[in-house]
Amino acid sequence: MIYEDLKDKRVLVTGSSSGIGAATAAAFARQGSFVGVHYFRTQAGGEQTLAEVIKHAKGCLLKADMREEAQVEKLIADFVRAAGGLDVLINNAGTLLGRVNIEGMDLKHFEDELATNVRSTFLATKHALDSLKKSRGCIVNVGSVAGHQGGGGGSGIYAAAKGAVHTMTIAMAKEFGGYGIRVNTVVPGLIETRFHEKFSTPERKKKVAAETPLGRNGTAEDIAKAILFLASNDAANFITGESLAVNGGLYMRA
Repeated sequence: MIYEDLKDKRVLVTGSSSGIGAATAAAFARQGSFVGVHYFRTQAGGEQTLAEVIKHAKGCLLKADMREEAQVEKLIADFVRAAGGLDVLINNAGTLLGRVNIEGMDLKHFEDELATNVRSTFLATKHALDSLKKSRGCIVNVGSVAGHQGGGGGSGIYAAAKGAVHTMTIAMAKEFGGYGIRVNTVVPGLIETRFHEKFSTPERKKKVAAETPLGRNGTAEDIAKAILFLASNDAANFITGESLAVNGGLYMRA
């Protein structure tokens, strides 16, 4: 699917050295967008994503710890300088730091989980807002089905953090609508990426696929396609504050 309005858009995808972020960066490049590829620890992954991007469009590679405000501020400024502005912000950076039950969790793990998933989204949005006002751009946050149903064993605070992202999306949509900025969340189910290679056993992944009405787990490309839809003004011009579930029917709401 080609969204003509995404051609030449300036798109920053945080956490794009692998998985959903890498697939999303490549998908925007195939639309003809200028893509900012961000990484923190995995430089080789960031370089690999950028190599895929520049097969189709222009792009740049950026490094930042998304939990640290000074680094996020610099990241946004460097991207705007390289691209000439910012039209689309994809807040994808975030992860489960480890399966730890709430009962045995220390304060550091609790705070690190929130910083990795919630503070990162807040800081990127805060520092991108001036540029997005100028372009009347849009934001797509990446949530999780865990934010709806509390997560699997040992991922309760990750689930809480993603629930916060979902709610913050609604708050941002209300606040930024007057600037012409749309804000939405894409909500993945179980996606076959490095995340679940690390945190889910093959048996669990097989079980979830069997319980999913469409009979399989998702791919990073499934999520990237949904993000493109939400980013396109031609396709989603009157959609804001929405959580778009992409989970094969694993978790349904009325």
